[in-house]
Amino acid sequence: MKKILASALLIASTSLFASNETKLLPIFDADYCPAPTIALMGGYGKYSGTTDGSTLYGLELGFGCPVFQIKDLTINQVLSLVHSSKNGLTTNALEMNPRIMFDISDKMQFGFGPGLGFIFADGEKSDTIFALNIGASLNYDITKDIFVGIEYRYQWAGDADILNSGVKTNLDNGRTLLKIGTHF
Repeated sequence: MKKILASALLIASTSLFASNETKLLPIFDADYCPAPTIALMGGYGKYSGTTDGSTLYGLELGFGCPVFQIKDLTINQVLSLVHSSKNGLTTNALEMNPRIMFDISDKMQFGFGPGLGFIFADGEKSDTIFALNIGASLNYDITKDIFVGIEYRYQWAGDADILNSGVKTNLDNGRTLLKIGTHF
């Protein structure tokens, strides 16, 4: 599944960069606007290798994509840290998730996109594993500075060696997070 997702992302990115309307590294342009955001998140998620889910919380930092821009599309780059702890398993997922954003109205935006990151897992032992994910989010601007949102993300992470028995734990997961944040 990871190979299929990686191939699809490669094909999509190749076609996007082939466009004449794509700007690489807009961060170096005088008119680049980073449009920073910060949000607190909380919600629920479940790892495939566990019997029940757990509450999650975290922090999300977002900004206008500094790597590339495509005419008529808004791409937000989001860095997130999500924490979970239940039944002797503690995880911290650090992720980079670019999102293509679409305005539904003047106060509501829908976004989706892929992501990659690392899960730092602690059980009886510690392990760090690479993860790929895909997700979608919906944000609503309460005021010009404050927004609320909901996000669903599925992550393919594979197996972590966190048990003394040598049996690996599958950390593929799905999660739903609510968020409240601010635009700067």
